Amino acid sequence: MGWVLLIVTAVTLFMGVPIAFSLGLGSLAAFMMGNTPLVVIPQRMMVNLDSFSLMAIPFFIFCGEVMAGGGVSKKLVAFVRAMVGHLRGGVGIVSVVASTIFAGISGSAAADTAAMGSLLIPAMKEEGYDAGTAASIQACAGALGPIIPPSIVMIIYGSLTGLSVASLFLAGIGPGILIAIGLITTVYIYARKHNLSSGEKFDFRRFLHTLRGAIWALLLPVIILGGIMGGIFTPTEAGVIASLYAIIISMFVYKQITIKDLPRIILDAAVSTATIALIVMTASVMAWLLVSMKFPQTIATMLGAVSKNPHIVFLLAVGFVMLMGCVIETVALAIIVVPILFPIGTALGFSPIHFGCVIAIALVFAGLTPPVGILLFVSTKIAKCTFRDTCAKLWPYLAVVTAIMLLCIFVEPVCTLIPSLFLGS
Repeated sequence: MGWVLLIVTAVTLFMGVPIAFSLGLGSLAAFMMGNTPLVVIPQRMMVNLDSFSLMAIPFFIFCGEVMAGGGVSKKLVAFVRAMVGHLRGGVGIVSVVASTIFAGISGSAAADTAAMGSLLIPAMKEEGYDAGTAASIQACAGALGPIIPPSIVMIIYGSLTGLSVASLFLAGIGPGILIAIGLITTVYIYARKHNLSSGEKFDFRRFLHTLRGAIWALLLPVIILGGIMGGIFTPTEAGVIASLYAIIISMFVYKQITIKDLPRIILDAAVSTATIALIVMTASVMAWLLVSMKFPQTIATMLGAVSKNPHIVFLLAVGFVMLMGCVIETVALAIIVVPILFPIGTALGFSPIHFGCVIAIALVFAGLTPPVGILLFVSTKIAKCTFRDTCAKLWPYLAVVTAIMLLCIFVEPVCTLIPSLFLGS
C-alpha cells in the first residue's frame, strides 16, 4: 500500500498534475489497495482543517491582498530606496530590506515575491544585475515572508503539533533577521565583484518624505508583533485586526482602493485560501496513511541508525525536508513531514519551539529548490529569463540560508531567546 501511495503521487506530480490532486489520487489509490473504508478520507480531510489556529490564514492572506492593492508595496520600496538605495548595488539590497519589512505584513512567500519582485526585479536589471541573479535574489528575499511573523507555515506547524503559534512567530524573528543580513552581505559582495554602480546619494529630506508616506504601513508589523508579544491578542485575532487596519489605511489614508475594489480583493483572498485549504485536506489524508503505516518510526529508526548524536540527527531531519522539498510544495510538505518529525525532535530532547522553528525554515527554503520551486517560477517569470538561468545563480544565496540554519541548529537561543523573553516559552 505504501509503494502504491508513493508511486501514484510521484507519477502524477511529474505529469504536471497540481500538488493537491496528486496527493489526493495517491492517497485514494492506497485506500483502494487496502481494507480501510473510503469514508475515512473525508473524515481525515476535515480533521486538520478544523483548527482555530488555521483561521488566521485567511485573515493574513486578505490583509496582504489589501495592502498590495492599496499601494503599500510602492510606499515601502520608495522608503527603503531612500534609506539604503545609495549603497553599491543598491536595488538588490532594497529588494531584501523591503521584502523583510513586507514579510511582517503578508506571511506568504509567494505574495512577498510577487509584490516586491514586480517592482524591483526590473529595477535590478536596469542597474546591471543579470536577470537570473535578480530573480534569485528576489526569490530568496521573498522566502522571508513565512519566517518573519506572521507566517502561514508556522500557523500550520502549530495547528498540527499543538505548539503555541505566538511562540513560533516570535522564534522566527531572530533567524529571519540573520538571513536578511546574510543576503544583504552576499548582494553587496556581488555588486562589488561586478562593479555595479551606487544609487543616488543619500538625501535626508527625501528619506523623511518617503518615511511619512510609508509610516502607516510600517506600523502594521509593529501592531501585529506588539500585540502578540504583549499578550493583548492571539495570532488569529492579530489577523483580524491587521485586516481591519489594512482596509482603513488603504481606503482612507492612501486612498488606493474603494468599496468597489473590495469584492475583487475578497475573491482573490478566498481563492488563495481555498487553494491552501485543498492542499491541507489532501495532504492530511496522505499524512494519516503514512502514520498508520508507521512511517515516522521507520524514519526515526533510519536516522538513529546513522548516528546517536542528536545534532547529527537534527541535521539529517533538515536534509530530509530539503530533499522532499525538491518535489513537494511547502504547505503540502508541512502537513506530511511535521507529524513524522515532531516526535523525533521531542525524543532527541530539543526544545519544541527550537526544533519547530528550524524545521519551518527548512520547509520554507525547501520551496526554493528545483524542480518544484514555486518562488523561483514566480521570480523567473517576472525577470523574463529561463528557469535554468535562475537556478544557476541561486546557490550563493541558498548557501547563506543553509549557514544560518546550521547556526540555528547548534545555537538554540537564536530561535528561543525572543519567545522566552516575551512569552516565557
